This record gives sequence, structure tokens and C-alpha cells, in this order.
Amino acid sequence: MNIIEFSECLQGRMKLELQNLNADQDEIIKIGKTQNFIRELIRELKSFARNYKFQSQTEEIQFFKEVKPIFLSQYFYYKQIFAIRLSDSFKDVKSRQTHYHNLLKRLEAYVRKNMAFYEYCMSGSDFMDTHYFTRQHTNPKTLNWDENFSNGYDIKLAKILSNELVKNHIFKLLNQSDMVQPFLTWTGSKTDLIELIYALHLAEVFNNGAADIKQIADAIQVVFDTNLGNYYRVFQQIRIRKSGQTNFIDQLRSKLVQKMDE
Repeated sequence: MNIIEFSECLQGRMKLELQNLNADQDEIIKIGKTQNFIRELIRELKSFARNYKFQSQTEEIQFFKEVKPIFLSQYFYYKQIFAIRLSDSFKDVKSRQTHYHNLLKRLEAYVRKNMAFYEYCMSGSDFMDTHYFTRQHTNPKTLNWDENFSNGYDIKLAKILSNELVKNHIFKLLNQSDMVQPFLTWTGSKTDLIELIYALHLAEVFNNGAADIKQIADAIQVVFDTNLGNYYRVFQQIRIRKSGQTNFIDQLRSKLVQKMDE
């Protein structure tokens, strides 16, 4: 098996893993596990490449230009998304938006710093592939540099690809927060709101039941101008609390019945 075929097997495993992510799992935990999974794939690829001899310069260019950057870009992407989600859990809507715009400025700065290489890669050019994507022009970056697995530009290309994914993700987050402006502020318990969110999700009252818990929670956090933090973990605590699992919903029912009986 050559290194391209081996890489395709790893890509198949990565695609399957991404498809099988648990939709009900806490977002931060899910992203963290995905990041670790991709890191392990990269280790397997590095182990295979350590003693592998490329069959041609064309194969070497294909590996450093088209294969390895795919794995690295996914790893870099999930690493940045993990940081964004973790930061979001401590911020309100306005603080999040400011953070998103600051991140976009950093991404733009990286593009400007590497404009020539960025234009080369994004235009589909190949006239400098021998320079950019073979190891004959490699300059060691660190004492632990593995010249059999890196040439420098493969990592730079991976960062460019991951930055594009992160940019699109940030734009999506900004559009979501701009679409619904908060008119109400939730002043009750966050635990009560999380209990209500899960009840609405299980009742399948949004998008004909197609909306997942994250979509519902994100929308309600914007509408009510609140930050629920790790709502998945709070729900687990609700399930085992001794005072009752549906305290807030029971309270709502009681007050509604009382109003109807007046």
C-alpha cells in the first residue's frame, strides 16, 4: 500500500467519525473528542510516512499539497472551534460578537502576511509545486523537526484551509446573532430555562422536530440575551436532582391551571 492509499483509508475513518458524532452530546465535549481523534489519525499517518520512500516527485507533491494538509486543516479547525466555543460559554451575546470580529481581524492579518502563498494556493497554480511541496527546500523549524513528514509549506497551507473554515463558521455565528435581536432578558434561573429547552426539544415543536438541542439553545440564548454555559451538564444534574426532575415545568402548569380556574 502506498502512502496515498493509506491516507485515503484514514480519510474514510475521519469522514465516518464526523458523521457519527452524537448530536445530543455537549458541543465542547464533542469538538474535543473529534480533535483528539484527528490527532491520532495524524500520528498514524506520521508513523507510516517515517519509513516510506516516495515513488516519485509527483507523489511527494500530492502528499504535501493535497493529502496531509487535509488532516492538519481539520485538526487546526476543530482546535480553533473548541477555543471559540469554550470562550463563548463565558460571554453574553454582545461580548461574543466582539470576540468574533477580533478573530476575523486575526484571520485577515494571517492572509495579508502570507498573501503570495495564499494567492498561489487559492488560484490552483502548480508551477512552484516543486519549491513549495517537496522536501528539497525544507528549512528545519525546530529541534524536533521531522523532515520526512513536513516541509513547512504543508503546514502553512493547512492553516490557510482551516482559517477559511473558521471564517465561514464565524460568519454563520454572526448571522445567527444578527437575525434575532434580544427583546427580552431572562431573569429566572438558568436551570429552569434549560429544563424548558429540553422539554421543547423533546416535544419536537421546532422545524417539525428536526431542530437539535444546540440550535434551540443557541436561538433562545440570543432571544433572551443570556448565556446558559454548559447546558448539557446542567441537564444531567437536573436528571438526578432529589427535589424533582421537572420542577419548573410543574410550576408553570400549576400557575396556568390556577389562572384558568380564576
